[in-house]
Amino acid sequence: MYKELNNLLSKYFGLGVFLAIILGFKFQYTAFSLSPYGIFLLFFLMFLSGFTIDIKQLKQNFPGFKPLLFTNFLIFILSPFVVWIFAKLLLTDDQYIYGLVFSALTPAAAVAPFFTNHYKADKNNSFLFLISSMVLSPIVIPLILLLLMGNNLNIPSILLFKDILILVPLPILLSILIRKFLPVIFNFIKNSLPILNFFILSTLIFIQFGSSFKRLPLGHADIQNIIFILLISFVQDFYLFLFLKPISSLFKSNETGLSMVISTSMKNIAIASTVLLLYSPKAAIAPALGFVAHSVLFSPFFVSKIIKKSKC
Repeated sequence: MYKELNNLLSKYFGLGVFLAIILGFKFQYTAFSLSPYGIFLLFFLMFLSGFTIDIKQLKQNFPGFKPLLFTNFLIFILSPFVVWIFAKLLLTDDQYIYGLVFSALTPAAAVAPFFTNHYKADKNNSFLFLISSMVLSPIVIPLILLLLMGNNLNIPSILLFKDILILVPLPILLSILIRKFLPVIFNFIKNSLPILNFFILSTLIFIQFGSSFKRLPLGHADIQNIIFILLISFVQDFYLFLFLKPISSLFKSNETGLSMVISTSMKNIAIASTVLLLYSPKAAIAPALGFVAHSVLFSPFFVSKIIKKSKC
């Protein structure tokens, strides 16, 4: 029964995201009242992601530096630049643009290796891309944001560095230490990962989506901006699937190419929405809306069809 529940929640992960969005929109005041706890939920979610990482196995299956460097180029250079171009063309509010670029700069999501394995791609590569992007994120995210956006929102880069360092590498390190020194606790939590990930991420999305929308005045201009932000979010999540075939041919492996595309597309945008709620709530609306695109991206039924067409 326990294993079946894990499998069920893994299969319908995207549905949980979509339901959290609907509830967040409907119960905005409840979500807003819970917003101070969002940062703790994100820390715990990142902590759980470390339980999927096996350092020894990664060392044994290290694919080389070329796939690693190329994927981080996709995550931290190409994707944010593509989003920045679309945002500059379609939006005029710097806060929305900042939120979209921040979303595009976030590292691979903790669930990316699971979906990589589900689509029969290279799971070990996906774990490596996950770890490397998380390690690089405290340095790269503030730097690229400064280069692309300047000081438009007056958010000091040093504060972003501190927050991302606390919320990303630190909880991963704690989970690795628990694996080494507290194996009983580690095994108990690892066996419950799909259930814990499902409910914690859904609760976090409920809080962030509801809190962001409570601050959003739904005038004509903002409805237009919402449509454009949703469009750009879908571009961010799915544009690389158009290039799946050439990326795979570049590395002479469909499995490697698909793991790169999935790891780059499945970004941990919860980092952007959580941090921005602290400094610029309006900017946090953009990554919050990104969860709508993520609800489709986390749905195997839709993505399997997209992958099939991309390989043709």
